[in-house]
Amino acid sequence: MARYLGKTWTREGLRSLVGDLAQVAGARPSVLSDGKAEGVRAVEVYTGSGFAFTVLPGRGMDIPFASYEGKSLSFLSGTGITHPGYYEEPGLAWLRGFYAGLLTTCGIANAGAPSTDRGRPFGLHGRFSNTAAEDLSVKQGWEGDEYLIRISGSVREASAMNEHLVLTRTFETRLGARGFRLHDVVENRGFEEQPLMLLYHFNYGYPLLAPGARIVGPFRSSAARDEEARKGRGVEECLAIGEPVAGYQEKVFFHDLAADAQGRTLVALVNRDVGDGSPLAIVERFSVKELPVFTEWKMVRKGFYVLGLEPGNVSPLGRGVLRDRGTLPMLAGQQTYSVTIDFEVLDTPEEVAALEREAAALR
Repeated sequence: MARYLGKTWTREGLRSLVGDLAQVAGARPSVLSDGKAEGVRAVEVYTGSGFAFTVLPGRGMDIPFASYEGKSLSFLSGTGITHPGYYEEPGLAWLRGFYAGLLTTCGIANAGAPSTDRGRPFGLHGRFSNTAAEDLSVKQGWEGDEYLIRISGSVREASAMNEHLVLTRTFETRLGARGFRLHDVVENRGFEEQPLMLLYHFNYGYPLLAPGARIVGPFRSSAARDEEARKGRGVEECLAIGEPVAGYQEKVFFHDLAADAQGRTLVALVNRDVGDGSPLAIVERFSVKELPVFTEWKMVRKGFYVLGLEPGNVSPLGRGVLRDRGTLPMLAGQQTYSVTIDFEVLDTPEEVAALEREAAALR
């Protein structure tokens, strides 16, 4: 049954009141036309619950904007959205097009720090988020008494005589939902095994991210990536969010998560008061069997106040580094790899309390 305005609706009941369901929920394809974003395809999604997000088929099926009841969930950097034609690969040049947004996907043949692997240089975080999707599909309509919205597209990462990988992504949400399901299938269309590196770079900003917010999850242990992350009370404070700090340098932490018998786990960002007395939280749910590594990117600098909560199948240390360590994941020729992530917004004290109990039970 569909949920809208706090009520449960049948298909017939709601259709009797509206001429087009676009009145209350839907997906609107468009093409951006200003500045460096010109030509980037976009799909705006709104569910009728107050939750809305934008998918960019023109930028790897990633998500720049997301909000709930007018409150932003995502962080946006000063680059703005840029067309893939502006992409620069060497070293850290990827940052020139890193608008951040709710989701920037890093991969799929490379994710993490710049490195050299078997003589091939790889820049920061790979090409995926600067590649346009093919075979875009936007479908919305009733299935029984549920109004479903599905957006899918395929992103190809290929180099002649090297890798030929294709990631097909589907977002599914529905009327009344406060989130979505992301389902990815990566296919190695070649006949030789290839590195498979995935990092789901979820980026949260103000007012969801604010002093007093905290990270909640079934954490068994936490470790700093480097000396910078160990400075001060780095690891001790990695789950707490404070005031913006002038000149703050990024700190990266790796968390070991407990999971249920099926391998499912969660990580959440909770703000008990976003300024109007009400709580706001987001929850990422995923499988440690699919995404066994969890990275936290804490960057609370003045003017660049962001938190990354990033499930992945690799530590973002660089493709060459992981191969040297013997920990580089590989995908065999003609094989596939699937990932499912559920994203949800919570907005009541009762939901936040239940979330905390769930995380504690997993621990």
